[in-house]
Amino acid sequence: MTVSNRLFSASWSYGLAVVCGIFQALAFDADVSSPLRWLSPVFSCLSLIGFLSLIERFSPKRLALLGYLFGLGLFGWGLNWIYISMATFGGASLLFAVLANIGVIAYLSLYWLTTAYLIARLGKTTNQRLLLAAPIIALLEWLRSLLFIGFPWLSIGYAWIDTPLAQLSRFGGVFLVSFTVILACAVTLLTVKKTSKVLLLSGLLVAVAVFVIPFSTTGEKPGLRQPVEQSAKQSIKVALLQGNMPVITRYDDERMTDNLMTYSRLTDEVIHREDNIELVIWPESAIPYFYQEVGDFLTVIDAMQRHQDFDLIAGLPTADWSKKIFYNSILLKKKNDNNNLPQFYHKQHLLAFGEYLPFRWLFAFFNDFVAIPRGDFSRGDAVQQPFVSHGVAFSPSICFEAVFGDEIRRNAAQADVLLNISNDAWFGRSKAQLQHLNIARMRAIENQKMLIRATNNGRTVIVDQRGQITQSIPAFQRGYLVGRVSANRQLTVYARFGDTPWIVFFTLMLCLILMFGQLKTSRLYLSEQR
Repeated sequence: MTVSNRLFSASWSYGLAVVCGIFQALAFDADVSSPLRWLSPVFSCLSLIGFLSLIERFSPKRLALLGYLFGLGLFGWGLNWIYISMATFGGASLLFAVLANIGVIAYLSLYWLTTAYLIARLGKTTNQRLLLAAPIIALLEWLRSLLFIGFPWLSIGYAWIDTPLAQLSRFGGVFLVSFTVILACAVTLLTVKKTSKVLLLSGLLVAVAVFVIPFSTTGEKPGLRQPVEQSAKQSIKVALLQGNMPVITRYDDERMTDNLMTYSRLTDEVIHREDNIELVIWPESAIPYFYQEVGDFLTVIDAMQRHQDFDLIAGLPTADWSKKIFYNSILLKKKNDNNNLPQFYHKQHLLAFGEYLPFRWLFAFFNDFVAIPRGDFSRGDAVQQPFVSHGVAFSPSICFEAVFGDEIRRNAAQADVLLNISNDAWFGRSKAQLQHLNIARMRAIENQKMLIRATNNGRTVIVDQRGQITQSIPAFQRGYLVGRVSANRQLTVYARFGDTPWIVFFTLMLCLILMFGQLKTSRLYLSEQR
């Protein structure tokens, strides 16, 4: 038995499916500043070609199991950090946190089970299965972003964020990038298959050479580029603050006051050291008190703003006490002249089990094990007004919202710059911080707008419209960065139309492949009858 046949035999296929899933997860782990970041698309390519090699060989039931094992490898390696938030900061026991983490991984793996089963059930031939893979996987990734709690983390396209292929997202979002990568891998396998099965290893090397290396060698410093020259009408000088403060999980007046004072001191430092700062940005929960409780503190900010003409954007909770409604919010506070009233953005896409409890009738027990800070938050409106500072309009989002491209582009339509604030301290020192950053970078490419991202402990960055980081503060350090951000009101194809046209396209492609396959089968049957 050849090595190739042994690898793809029934007994070896289970382990290979898990390994392929792990390789796909490894594609999301390369640091943007590392010279080894080119390994991300290599791992992704090898993973997908290995998985596609499996789907041409087995029955639908066997492939469903292999798809599930692929999902377990992908999410088991890529999302093994979830328990940290629950056990370290949520007050859950380690056992409960680990079991909950396993539950999330098991649930998300069902999408790959469904993917593999559909490919095998609908595809009557090897060629048809390979061609069906791209539209089916892209459609299932899209469904994963919508169903139940909506969790499109680790979509394949994100592994290609540092390649020119990521620029396709300006036309069709991250799902178009996923589709293109999978289709390229499938076509590579089809080409190899037409030649000789012995050339499988050669096909893998060709795929790496053709689809990876040209996209990964830019000749520039890894992860960094000079800001793109933009035809912007205006720009603004901003300061992003990173306090590197510990997570506050319960009411602790001393620690909460220390949080406020840290950001107040950083603000005072930056406005006195740097000239002409127009906008200062604090991360999510930088003000740990409700807005209604910090009137005295805001008078201190008023005094700073009278001295230096800057606006402040800061994350804080807000409340409507009469209705007992709470929001995770962002405050825009302008200089207190000309009756400038504060403006708020309320987070619209909340994190399940972190900011609210979904399907309370089913998960009521969850509150007995994990403390959700301040109870359930309420959702803000789906479309909210941008923040305007010194003539530049910012489209705000908070933390987890950066994962949802279609929602970001709706709010960004009337804005010039994307703004995201986050408190990634909940992730500890896990790989989640890097994954979250790369997801946010894709939003900049999709909308062709600069992104400014202020976080509590990293990574605080300024990102250009190509998704490249131009300035950053190292993770787990206290400090600030100052940069000039250019406005861009132009809309990309994706910003105008979102995911819908491409979901229709993927569906039509799926139907056409099935239709042509059926016609070919009918012709073969008729020719045999003659």
